[in-house]
Amino acid sequence: MRAIIYARCSTDESKQDVEVQLKQLREYCERERWEHDEVWEYASGSKGKQEKLQQVMDLIVQRVYQVIIVHSLDRFSRLHPSITEKMLNDILSCNCRFISIQENLDSNNTMLWYTFKGLWIYFANQYSLNLSKKVKLGMERAKEKGIHIGRPKGSLDKKKRSKKGYFTRLRVKKHK
Repeated sequence: MRAIIYARCSTDESKQDVEVQLKQLREYCERERWEHDEVWEYASGSKGKQEKLQQVMDLIVQRVYQVIIVHSLDRFSRLHPSITEKMLNDILSCNCRFISIQENLDSNNTMLWYTFKGLWIYFANQYSLNLSKKVKLGMERAKEKGIHIGRPKGSLDKKKRSKKGYFTRLRVKKHK
């Protein structure tokens, strides 16, 4: 059986390391004695810009792989549950098996798959929504403390962008 391992972290390598997921996924493939390829990326799972996941999905449609293995469902996708479910259904329609080792979710176990798949999709999406709320609250709290969230001073990037994802620096309040 030919497998593809997909791993994802939301932030760059300096803050998270995708290797933690890859190690467990490799061990799983070795136990099963599966030949495998690896794909990983540092991208948001809730904004739909997982370019490497899209490449994996294209290879699955071409029937290059018979199984896709992820660390956990929220590492696969945190998009709206209907979108994530469509992606999973697309995988299965190509006669490809889906395995998430964290949730012990395997599409070959049809009873568990159809019983728990929807719940895990829902929980992955809820996790994403809650995380987004926590980040926004943290940004508001930082603003109250006088900490500015934005591009670092002297940044060459002059494009107007949202404040999410940029470095923090203290904002000096001028008193009149």
